[in-house]
Amino acid sequence: MKQIQALCLALLAFTFTHAQLKGPLLKSGPFPKAIEAVLHDFPNNLRNLNGELILSLAEIDNYESLVKMPGSIECSITRYHSVEDTLASWQAKMFQGEEFNVAAQRYTELYRQLKSCYLRLVDGSIVYLNCSYDAPKEENDFVTSTLRLDTGDWHYKEVKIELELVYQFPEWIVNINVVNKKKDTLEGYGSGN
Repeated sequence: MKQIQALCLALLAFTFTHAQLKGPLLKSGPFPKAIEAVLHDFPNNLRNLNGELILSLAEIDNYESLVKMPGSIECSITRYHSVEDTLASWQAKMFQGEEFNVAAQRYTELYRQLKSCYLRLVDGSIVYLNCSYDAPKEENDFVTSTLRLDTGDWHYKEVKIELELVYQFPEWIVNINVVNKKKDTLEGYGSGN
């Protein structure tokens, strides 16, 4: 009996130690991992996630994203090449269809999934998202819920995740956008700080 107890204690100690090495027991399925991968590359202006060039216009270039969101229709990176704004943004089209109720349900499901996402920083600390939910209404052609990282790290100060439900005749579209609104010419950006 003592051998069984000792074995159980050893197994429990191994499990606890293994869990500590991996960090807290957090939801880490493909959806949160995709969001975390995008957030991790924001200090690099998403350069590590650029795939093939899809479209080039006067002010922007659109690239295929190497990070694919599970269940997405398409994932892309938009890179601005104006003097004032050279930052990039990441987009995932998650739904496209004519039924508002189906689009609203998908929007709400995606919001719940985004609420569970987090970013593990280099030092091992976990940064969660602060959420602001805007409920979908059929009479509104555009609804956006915004999630922000709760951190003082200047790399992520202006980063936000926008979940949007937009009507583009004749369809409803649900997108996840990860954007940085601060211009890189401001203090702390582009200066090596």
